[in-house]
Amino acid sequence: MLIIDLILQVMKNKRILGFSKKEIKDLQQKKFLKLVAYVAEKSPYYQKIIKENNIDIKSCVPEDFPILTKSVCMENFNDIVTDNRITREKLTEFFERSKDPDELFLEKYFATHTSGSSGTVGYYVYTVGEFLEGVITVVRADKVRLLQKIAYIASTRGHFAGITMARSTRRVPLLYKDIKAFDINAPFSETIESLNAMQPTIISGYVFALRKLAEAQRLHKLNIKPVLIQTGGEPLSFVDKDYIQKTFNAPMINIYSCSEHLTIGVGADKLSGMYLMEDNLIFEFYANSVCVTNLYNYTLPLIRYQMSDRLVPTNDDNGLMPFTKIEEIIGRVENTPFFLNDKNEEDFISPLFLISEFDMEGVDKWQILVIDKKSFKFKLQLGSNLSLVERDKILDKVRSKLQAILKEKLMTKVNFDIELVDSLWADPKTGKFKLIVFP
Repeated sequence: MLIIDLILQVMKNKRILGFSKKEIKDLQQKKFLKLVAYVAEKSPYYQKIIKENNIDIKSCVPEDFPILTKSVCMENFNDIVTDNRITREKLTEFFERSKDPDELFLEKYFATHTSGSSGTVGYYVYTVGEFLEGVITVVRADKVRLLQKIAYIASTRGHFAGITMARSTRRVPLLYKDIKAFDINAPFSETIESLNAMQPTIISGYVFALRKLAEAQRLHKLNIKPVLIQTGGEPLSFVDKDYIQKTFNAPMINIYSCSEHLTIGVGADKLSGMYLMEDNLIFEFYANSVCVTNLYNYTLPLIRYQMSDRLVPTNDDNGLMPFTKIEEIIGRVENTPFFLNDKNEEDFISPLFLISEFDMEGVDKWQILVIDKKSFKFKLQLGSNLSLVERDKILDKVRSKLQAILKEKLMTKVNFDIELVDSLWADPKTGKFKLIVFP
């Protein structure tokens, strides 16, 4: 994508904000019919769907198509994609080999995958232009700032949506001149030291990490002056947002994103809530799920893709954007374990990092029982059809992975045991399962 194209793209994203709601609806339908005409020619899966359901591709709406679940998408992946060089098998090999989010699949496509914590791993591919289309909409939540320095603190080793989106901004050099990623599992004191040297103008990452940075800033261990803070991947409470914004004296943008659709919504105090990016996506709201039709990904077309997120539209008294406003409660809530490192300092291990690390074949579920600041029990539930040899190999792999994580965090004196179990603890009152539990 040429620099001039990116500039025009940013300008277009700002111009969209002047549309009326009716103009957005008309734009959605126009884009949808263009997408349908394309998939009717290029996608064997959608060719079959259109024929079986007698869909008129010149006047249809998303509701004319069946709901597409993640499992159905993965089962039919090779027929859904519109480039027959892309296959699920090739992507599996790519993700096993490559942990560099900058590396393009087939030297042409951005590829991301989910963690598999929901039970099914999802693969998603975009051209460079499509990917940046899904990223650049973030500029709508704030004024355009040139030549910014971004520090991103999260899980960075792999083709996850967050790090891939953050690193892709290097392709917009007029907006960003320096992008550095800090892995959430690095010793936190080293991250603070590096941030002091970098002096980023934008800090981005998990809410928990940003909260810890704010605490370090108040203790004068960290001394940075960001002009903007971005977060996503975890719920942003009013208490945390207020604490972080007041500490850095900078506005905070809450980005609702995922591998399937990249930027879904943006929220900020100046917007009095969160808006959905409806010029790029069409939403159907249900009691416990939402169906999303992606209007710009022609590589892996997703029409009525079902997500388990519960989005609740809310009243929009200000009308600051011509989109639907939703209640700003997005993300996964997990406890965070703290342990003493080799310097006798307290540090944390991110649950979101652990989710990505223990996305292993043969591992059904896992749970950490924190015993104290120097020990924990790793409870492991394996697949039922594994042989004894396979179980032993998985146990060795899990043990090695835990040792590597603790070594990287400088927690070599923290002890752990691995326990194979048939079921894992859930809160008896709510029935909710937690990855990290305490005695």
